Amino acid sequence: MIGAVGRRNWQNTAEDLTAGMGSFPDLCRKILLFIASDAEALSRFRPMLGVLASCAREVVVVTRSTGRLAEIEALGIRTIDFDDHRLSSNPANKAASVWQLARIIEAEEPEVVHLVGSRPIVMGGLALRLQRAPHVVLHVTGPGPLGVVSGRLSRVAHGAALRLVATMLREGGCYMLVETPTDLALLRAEGVDPGARFAILGGSGVDPQIFAALPPTANAAPVAAFVGSINTRNGVDVLFQACDRVAGRGLALAVELYGESDATDPDDFDAPALDAWAARSGGAWHDRVGDVRKVWRRADICVLPARHGGGMPRALLEAAACARPLLVTDVSGPRDFVRDGVEGLVVPPGDPAALADALQHLARDADLRERMGEAARLRLLHGYTHTHLREAVRAAYQSLLGKKGLR
Repeated sequence: MIGAVGRRNWQNTAEDLTAGMGSFPDLCRKILLFIASDAEALSRFRPMLGVLASCAREVVVVTRSTGRLAEIEALGIRTIDFDDHRLSSNPANKAASVWQLARIIEAEEPEVVHLVGSRPIVMGGLALRLQRAPHVVLHVTGPGPLGVVSGRLSRVAHGAALRLVATMLREGGCYMLVETPTDLALLRAEGVDPGARFAILGGSGVDPQIFAALPPTANAAPVAAFVGSINTRNGVDVLFQACDRVAGRGLALAVELYGESDATDPDDFDAPALDAWAARSGGAWHDRVGDVRKVWRRADICVLPARHGGGMPRALLEAAACARPLLVTDVSGPRDFVRDGVEGLVVPPGDPAALADALQHLARDADLRERMGEAARLRLLHGYTHTHLREAVRAAYQSLLGKKGLR
């Protein structure tokens, strides 16, 4: 959720991204990175862009533009605007997108095609049937279409996607990155086994010097903050219901929402509904935040009530780095980081009563919040930082390219 701002600490330059990393451009000539949107690349995978830039002479990002391609290019990374027809139900449009992607791969001649997320993995895998590349990295960021199934057509697509990924792994020259052990276990249970050719990243990496531990707030009433896409998949409606229950018990608790909501998406909420609900809780809805550290300076609790797993949420890691207690649901990603009663509390997904009880428990105990926040930061420092991300990705590329001796 870190956007472009004017402070020097956040300058979007290649030098900033690769500072202190060491550079091994001879490790790889060119990496073509395919990711769903420029906004996702910047909000969640900015550290990854820096790691890849330190490993290759050239990185090219193929992505759908939401108006932020220039921010990626300011990092010294070339971009290609690619329309993946994500909202189209027309098979011809989807086939045209796959064909277009294959032509891009043919023209760019990358040494590595790096596919980030379920949809790019599936589309990229189909394009690579048409135009081969020497090496492929499958970067799984959560189950997505590879793991969530509902309805007959979804089951058919799910099975086809899994078979495609399994075939790519069997053919060699392919490496898998996953964010959590749970994601890897789910894929293996479905017959997708990378063997020894995988790395567990632990998320997208957070710099604990930039996201320093923060002292407890001076709020008269506790503030719980949600950071992410405002939709039912992330359980925002469950959060609404839970907070109404807490208010009905006479406990003051303000809730701040930070994230975008697309009213054209049936899983999202319209702006008037969000504003009205946030105001009822004593909080507010902010559709975008430039510097997410401001959120955790104000908030006492990080709450992420997702219905489904989706890799390791960056908002969770940033809140942990800032020493805030974590209230999450028992889904892949959050449950791989948060141990119930240690770094925070874990409740069943889609359960407003359990979420309300947990919110009340944390809201009433400032000492508990402080202890859990300290534990959350300590856990982050032992496996979820930028340094851990850089080491894991470099080792994966060295293994993939047969250049393990480089340091």
